[in-house]
Amino acid sequence: MRYKRECGVALLIAMVVMAIAATLSTAMIWNRELDIRRFANIKQGDQALEYALGAEAWAEQILRRDVQSNGNNTNLTQDWAMQLPSLPVEGGSITGNLQDLQGLFNVNNLASKKPGEAVAARTQFQRLLVNLNLDPEIANAVYDWVNAGDQPTNNPGGAKDEFYTQLAPPYLTAEQPMTSISELLLVKGVTPQVYLTLLPNVCALPLIDPGSTANTVMHATVININTAPAAVIASLNLGISLSTAEAAVQTRTQHVFQSFQELTILGISAAPGIPPPTVTSSYFRLTALVQIGDTQITLYSLLYRAENGATIAIRRTYGTL
Repeated sequence: MRYKRECGVALLIAMVVMAIAATLSTAMIWNRELDIRRFANIKQGDQALEYALGAEAWAEQILRRDVQSNGNNTNLTQDWAMQLPSLPVEGGSITGNLQDLQGLFNVNNLASKKPGEAVAARTQFQRLLVNLNLDPEIANAVYDWVNAGDQPTNNPGGAKDEFYTQLAPPYLTAEQPMTSISELLLVKGVTPQVYLTLLPNVCALPLIDPGSTANTVMHATVININTAPAAVIASLNLGISLSTAEAAVQTRTQHVFQSFQELTILGISAAPGIPPPTVTSSYFRLTALVQIGDTQITLYSLLYRAENGATIAIRRTYGTL
């Protein structure tokens, strides 16, 4: 009887040891597979990042070559404006496109320190909002966001810390130019839907020329009428209708503008205080999408091109503008 009990105990111990061994073995296999997966993700991520930076180098080359071939006239018929088709690379694919940001309204113009420019930019932004069927009071909130001061301007819709600190979570007004256009989502009145409506028409560019050593004067960036959407062109002056602006957009598909003066024939002029639009551009955004295995990277590069064609990346973000 005692022998049977001892055998039973031994068998039970053996089964427990086997269960522990199986558990440990399973855990080791799981950890090994997890380590392999982690390594693969790191490898794919590094590979995707290198491909994205390669696309950035390609974009810089295209922009330099554009100046050599076409001078300082920037328009949508040029190579840089062509959508890069999906290209196969080792382990995946890459696609990308360049956008001329000087065809868009720069919200940081509202922070210009040149007399009259900031006020004129705010009025222009109000017209743009109206053109897009949005609340023009948003322009006052953006004006307060990018300019210093404790008190909001005496305009409907303006907001400073007193408003933003009451939100959940609370935060403070930036009181400086935006570094990213997605910062608009923090501004009073800008809902996600408003933001999506604005996004094809606005940007956040630095007010100081990255190629200049005189970084003291903050001035508004100039709109390129060869790449601007109709709503942005119509915002240049109160008397410009959307239909007139759309006619200008249609005209440039057949004949790119060589100067802003050509638009006066179509009844288009810039309001006082707004820098006269141009036909050249210095700021572009590269969007590069890289897919390697299960890893996907979206790179947004803000590129600056000098008059001689030299192009550099002045800001990079991944996954968000």
